[in-house]
Amino acid sequence: MEKKTKPIKERLNAHREMLEKLEALKQELEFAKAQYGSIPGPNYSGMPRGGGSSELTREEAIVYKKIELEKKVEAKKSEIERDWEKLEPFVERLKPSETLLIRLRYYYGAEWEDVCKGIYGRARDYDVELDRYMNRMFKMHGRALLELSEICAEF
Repeated sequence: MEKKTKPIKERLNAHREMLEKLEALKQELEFAKAQYGSIPGPNYSGMPRGGGSSELTREEAIVYKKIELEKKVEAKKSEIERDWEKLEPFVERLKPSETLLIRLRYYYGAEWEDVCKGIYGRARDYDVELDRYMNRMFKMHGRALLELSEICAEF
């Protein structure tokens, strides 16, 4: 079974990796934004400062880096959207519960515990029987991957 599902699993994991890269870019952007608060004000002390250099000041470099990161974040978002548009028609052909599982895991990038809670979290015995629900979810994931590999083989 693993050989048969390996290509689709790698493809879905590649999409999930894009989400992780987007999150890393967003974190870096937040850090760059936080640096705005540490930009020093003008020097009114009357003391001479070095100048005449054509190099960027620290403040200018921070601003340029922030702008660059904003562009990278938007580009990554667009790349992710385009990539999911290719995957979505195949995912939509799965059973509704399998579609939900694949979307939670690979479109939203949720961790397994969150996927399980998203699918089975309303069950009264969810907290007591968490292991049983996790096993159930992993079996559903395996079936979904098999089905996706068969669907993709049609094209």
